[in-house]
Amino acid sequence: MMKQFLPFGWLLLALPLRAQVTETPQTIEPGKFLLRMDAITVGVNRDNTGPNKFTALGLASSILSIGMTQNVDVQVGAQFFVRQTYQYRGASSSRSGWGDTSFRTKWTFWRDPAAGMAAAVIPFVKLPSKTTGIGNNHVEGGVIVPWSRSLGSDAEAGAMAEWDLVRNDANNGYDSRWYASGFVRQHIAGGFGAYAEATLAVSSGSSSSFAGTVGGGATFDFSKTFQVDYNISRGLGGRATDWNNVLRVRWTF
Repeated sequence: MMKQFLPFGWLLLALPLRAQVTETPQTIEPGKFLLRMDAITVGVNRDNTGPNKFTALGLASSILSIGMTQNVDVQVGAQFFVRQTYQYRGASSSRSGWGDTSFRTKWTFWRDPAAGMAAAVIPFVKLPSKTTGIGNNHVEGGVIVPWSRSLGSDAEAGAMAEWDLVRNDANNGYDSRWYASGFVRQHIAGGFGAYAEATLAVSSGSSSSFAGTVGGGATFDFSKTFQVDYNISRGLGGRATDWNNVLRVRWTF
């Protein structure tokens, strides 16, 4: 029997500024827009006990942020196309459609310019798409607390803690999920940069709910307002997708 996988929509729920998952606490300028898009996301998971495979594809999964004040922005996210394919004992089935929609706001409640540090809080709610077979058709939500600091020499580190209220596997109630992640990013030369990142998630649903990732990526800044980011990460734990690949763009206008 195939092991259970985290819903693919969860992989796209918390979209970052400069790393795959970890949010940063900075807001955008009032009146400005920031579009963060996972142009292509591919997750692959194989069952070691049999010739079974789960593949998930996401296209144009995006969050649009709108600057309201120097410390607050509001955000709306959408998964424009999600396709999930299960291969089990030689049979294959696929589900595809519009993914879930999320609404968030970010408040940068602390800054220390001298040390190059900041922290924020991001409450969010996810609304189901009602597309057959995509998502779990239930409202979910949570809160994210990101932190970052400058390391000097064009380097940056960041971390975040997150609490989610998610639908349980039995579909008869809700579980809590606690999540943490961190990254280190270094500018290399010209517009090129690189980063490493790790994540960890545990759930109140069962003792075998551990899932994590470790990976890294490369970034290129075409300009001050347009960047691209490619990331690859390896899943850790029985409920994590084995491999995730993401091609991301970030555009401020």
